[in-house]
Order: sequence, then structure tokens, then C-alpha cells
Amino acid sequence: MTEETREVRGRIPKELKIAFEIACARLEVTQTAALEDAIKDWLKKQESASAEK
Repeated sequence: MTEETREVRGRIPKELKIAFEIACARLEVTQTAALEDAIKDWLKKQESASAEK
């Protein structure tokens, strides 16, 4: 069974986008996979911050 997906959009500085593209290519990781990991990490960080309050 295929997981349902949704598109996420946003704007970031040009230099950050270029660095992201280069890092993904160098690591042979898709940008989608890297973004998914980054969002998961960010959510964990927010949960930890909320638990500390």
C-alpha cells in the first residue's frame, strides 16, 4: 500500500536552497527524503521544547 502524500511549499534564501541541493546530491539523497527528515527532526525538537515548559 502506497502512503498518501501532500506537497509542502515555502520560500527560503537562494543560498540556502543551493546549499541544500548540493548536499542532497553529494549524499545521494532525494530532496524529498531530506525534507521529510528535517521536518521530523524539527517536530521532535518542538515536542521536547514543549515538554520542558
